[in-house]
Amino acid sequence: MKTYTKGIAVIVLLIGLTGCQPDNYDDRTSGIITAKTLSSYISNWKANRPEGTTGRLIIVQAGATSSGKFLKHDDKDVAVYEIPAGGACDPSYRRFDGMANIPGALLSGKYVDGMISTFNMDPTKDFIVFAVGKGSTTMREIIRSWWVLKYWGWDDKRIAVLNGSVDYDFSKSSGLSNYLVDHADMPPVKLGDDGMPEMHNGKMIPIAPFYSMKTVHNLQPHIQVYIAEMMKLAAKDNKKGYFIADARGTKEYRAEKPSRFSDDLLCGPNKNEKCLMPLQGHIRGAVDVPYTDFIIMDDQKEDINNDGKIDSKDASYKFRSPAVSEKIFQEKGYKDGDELITYCRSGRKATVVNLVADVLGYAPRMYDGSWVQWGEMAGGRTDVDGNEILPKGSYLDLDNPKYTTVIKRMEPEYTQPSSIYDIDLDARTSNKIIEEDKAYMQ
Repeated sequence: MKTYTKGIAVIVLLIGLTGCQPDNYDDRTSGIITAKTLSSYISNWKANRPEGTTGRLIIVQAGATSSGKFLKHDDKDVAVYEIPAGGACDPSYRRFDGMANIPGALLSGKYVDGMISTFNMDPTKDFIVFAVGKGSTTMREIIRSWWVLKYWGWDDKRIAVLNGSVDYDFSKSSGLSNYLVDHADMPPVKLGDDGMPEMHNGKMIPIAPFYSMKTVHNLQPHIQVYIAEMMKLAAKDNKKGYFIADARGTKEYRAEKPSRFSDDLLCGPNKNEKCLMPLQGHIRGAVDVPYTDFIIMDDQKEDINNDGKIDSKDASYKFRSPAVSEKIFQEKGYKDGDELITYCRSGRKATVVNLVADVLGYAPRMYDGSWVQWGEMAGGRTDVDGNEILPKGSYLDLDNPKYTTVIKRMEPEYTQPSSIYDIDLDARTSNKIIEEDKAYMQ
């Protein structure tokens, strides 16, 4: 049971119990919130802020709306910062988990502290809302940011995602267009190439407080799953008590559409094509749970983006209601009390399913390595450069029905360089990232 408060009313939601989920997000004050809730925060933050929040409201908006607008801010209690829309996973940022690198991995403590300092976010008291300017692709990145802050210990009662795009929620027809302005706030701190605030004579440029997640000391390593644990789970013949959700989409799950490494053009006969994972299929026992099942993409009624036509680009991209989402999980085979683990291709789509499951009270975990790591572990195969990826029969060879339902194997010339992964053939554990993160918090 979880309790949420708004004003003087106390709404008790029976979370995680079959058939008890609400039909909307109207009463939520964190997690997934509606435009009505967010507009009340913006209009009078000190009067309407959630209980337990003493700092500012900081809205991180990914891209402007179709008309180039941003949510309103007041340079005092409410700040709105823009980040690029549709930012993709950066495979060049890697972290070594003890067995292999994870391309586009969870941000380290140094980078998270750099991020929150850039936007002047105080982890002890500020409330953060992530919002998408328009469209659906960016939603994956926004929710990824929510998940990263949650992992590093930001109080989840002080983090939220707007339910739907700003374009749709704050359109003229919604009656909330007066909450839009022409410009976002300028971030108070400039980041250097190392992801940390730039310094001059020992001070940041410009001078601003340096914030760190160390001040809350609330790391949540249990929401992560790494490859060694996933291998043990995949090898179980009886997975009773577990539910592994593959969020990529049915075509990738069935290998009808190949999972790629990134948009980098490093592969193919002339090395000018996208690289694909050597193994195509899914983790043994995983269930096809496309992240798009939880998003509404067909409710367009008017030309929200002003491009002269009404099509899917004018949809709301709202989450389906908690009641509907619960039904989706149940129909896929999830049972109350199951340990729910999500994964996708690069750890972005999985966070959408993760957020929905979190709101439902399922306490989900995520395998961050996802298919860009798992699908690389192909023994007895060579990569685009002719180098062996793994010896056949290696402990880490996942080209084995014990671990993976392989439907297709890609030709070596389309497989990305194995050197990217720095695979340790002798490794038996993959806890290095968690150990590093715990050490950083000391």
